[in-house]
Amino acid sequence: MKNYKFLYLFWLLPLSFLFLIGQQGLVYYGIDDTFENGTSYTAEVVDFDLKQIAAQTNGYIILRFETKTGEEIERKLSLPIEMAGELQQIRVVPIRYNPGGWQEILLLPTIETQKNLVWTNALMAFVALLITLAIAITAHRFANKKLSEEQEELVFERID
Repeated sequence: MKNYKFLYLFWLLPLSFLFLIGQQGLVYYGIDDTFENGTSYTAEVVDFDLKQIAAQTNGYIILRFETKTGEEIERKLSLPIEMAGELQQIRVVPIRYNPGGWQEILLLPTIETQKNLVWTNALMAFVALLITLAIAITAHRFANKKLSEEQEELVFERID
């Protein structure tokens, strides 16, 4: 039986966590880039909603603002509960806008919360990477051992 070769596919899990760590790094870079290179505006809160489904709470905010060129921009941003609490009573939000950036709109009242969430997500992905890396190495060694062993051929005899 050569089904042990499928254990090598377990390496996809550590790779996915490595991808998540990289993605969180890009999000953090996008936050810093928008903060440093973005233009400051004040945005009107058009709509704000929190949804609670079972034990999960999240929401969204719709912002509208006008750029210096006269273009009116309206965007819907999803909000984790940590950020929604800080924006619940605000009707005009100071923002930084960097068109074409990794993180186009940055809500200034929640910038530290956003950075902390990115660090938390990256740290959780790193811990998961370490755990799945240990499991992948064990599975790899096991698969190598089983594939290098002589496989005895099963012979079925019919006894009448």
